[in-house]
Amino acid sequence: MAVVVPRMRRKRAVAPVAPVAVAVAGTPASAPRSLLRPLGVVGYDTLEPALLAALATEEPLLLVSDHGAAKTLLLVRLANALSLALRHYNASILQFDDLIGFPIPDDAGAIRYAAPPGAIWEAEVAFFDEIGRCRPDVANKLFPVIHEKRIQGVAIERLRYRWAATNPPPDAQASDDDGRYDGVEPLDPALADRFAFIVSLPRFADLSDADRRLIIGGVGDAPTASAANTVRELVYATKALIPTVRATSGDALATYVDVLIAKLGAAKIVIGGRRAAMLLRNVVALRAAHLALGLASDERACRAAVLSSIPDVVRTRVSRATLLAAHEAAWRETSMSDDDPRRTLLSVRDPLRRALLSLSLPGVSSVIRGEALCTALADLPAAESTMLAWTVLPTLLERELVPATAVETVASLVSGIAYGGAEVRGFGPHRTWAIDVRRRLSLTALPANDLEFMHGVIATCCTPAQQLTGVPLPDADRVIVRLLEVREACLASLATQLRVV
Repeated sequence: MAVVVPRMRRKRAVAPVAPVAVAVAGTPASAPRSLLRPLGVVGYDTLEPALLAALATEEPLLLVSDHGAAKTLLLVRLANALSLALRHYNASILQFDDLIGFPIPDDAGAIRYAAPPGAIWEAEVAFFDEIGRCRPDVANKLFPVIHEKRIQGVAIERLRYRWAATNPPPDAQASDDDGRYDGVEPLDPALADRFAFIVSLPRFADLSDADRRLIIGGVGDAPTASAANTVRELVYATKALIPTVRATSGDALATYVDVLIAKLGAAKIVIGGRRAAMLLRNVVALRAAHLALGLASDERACRAAVLSSIPDVVRTRVSRATLLAAHEAAWRETSMSDDDPRRTLLSVRDPLRRALLSLSLPGVSSVIRGEALCTALADLPAAESTMLAWTVLPTLLERELVPATAVETVASLVSGIAYGGAEVRGFGPHRTWAIDVRRRLSLTALPANDLEFMHGVIATCCTPAQQLTGVPLPDADRVIVRLLEVREACLASLATQLRVV
């Protein structure tokens, strides 16, 4: 059995139009500026908006990376550029007396502190390095410093910035990491939640070739002469732009954050009320930072906010793809009017229903249809995805419902089975199971071509990869029933709904 699929001419898919734009008078039209490169810190261009937003809002900032990523160098040079009094503490060896000094009661019964030179009382920036190695009792005492700028109930009058840095704890490291930071503990959830910005720095190996060579060549030995002025100008511009961004796009961004939280919840990333409000502030600040840097301030600012605002990354491994998928879904959904049929299409969580709606919902462009169909195919189990592709391919070849690239995606799923079918391999139990599947299929009312194809799908997608004695085999009846349901749903949708397209 074979299905002849015509060769498709590849086309570049047109990206959905970005919705909400910030209209700001005097938007910079010159080339983008850099916050960090004048400081001798290269390779972190994509993170600059988040860092600039943290500087402009003076919200707590946590940097997460492997050792040697220049976390300390970056923060120290930012503080120097802004002429801030910095107190740099190694949290792994920090004693509480190092922060406040020794309490001494005076004649009136009050307490004053005999503060050492490094005490926090005169600090404008408190930087807690190695916070993941901090003792729990000290971490608890740092909590009000980071959250309230207070210590022992006393306000730290000059303190503006609270910064910290850590290596990723073992549970948050990728499974293929070469080294593990076994001494690093996950931050307490309440403490992690007090950091508005949690920025993960890339590894040295992940930087561009040009940036790696600049670092090796010593570009970071010293800041440029104009570095301080550049940093101050960018911080000032971002602060000035934040009120305008909030006034022009605050409602739209709040809707985006609301939808985003639901999408993150579906991925088991729970966002509470305080973090939700923080997310909105971060989105606004990041849009302003993008404008100040001369970058596009639309969808990319929201995406940057998602990647730099989730505290779970310092406790467990959070897939970047998961965060981006949640952002993209929320962005698409909130970029449309309430009566736009695309909102209905993209908000459907069941992938089979979404695939069928992508072919039947009226008033939807072919690009959106193709995107919804392809994402649904990716979300379905392999057997169901392949059966869906087989059933809808003839209609896609007859009618220009989706772009050619989407048709090619569907055809590629079909061709894997249709050209030559599937060869049944394995030991006795697996061969017996495949033969039993064929017998059960013969009892259905499937046309011959569909029967052959479904048998190939089951043999290819449902047979266990490890064909060893004792490996359980799927329930043949359950598999067949489910694939028949997929086929029937497709046929019903194509028969009754395509006429409205």
